[in-house]
Parts: sequence; structure tokens; C-alpha cells
Amino acid sequence: MLKESKSLVLCDRDRDLFMSVMQNPPELKGKLKSAIYKYRQKYDKGCKAGKT
Repeated sequence: MLKESKSLVLCDRDRDLFMSVMQNPPELKGKLKSAIYKYRQKYDKGCKAGKT
């Protein structure tokens, strides 16, 4: 249960950029992509949720 919440007010440009990235995330590359792959290989065995 959340005990407190906070709001972040963005200007129109920042809000639009945030929403664009959330709707169309960039392709993962390099070390981040490799790290996610290794993590999934180690910990996602038998777990179907969250796989892409």
C-alpha cells in the first residue's frame, strides 16, 4: 500500500516527449540489452509474465 504519493508537473514539451517514449520505446542496444538477456536466462525460468 502506498503511504504517500507525489506529482511531477511537466511542461508541454517534456510531457509530449515522455508520452512518446512510453508509447514507442527505443530499441535496446549494447550492454543494457545484454544484461537484460542474461538476467532473463538466469531468473525467468518457468515464469511467463514480463517476457518480450
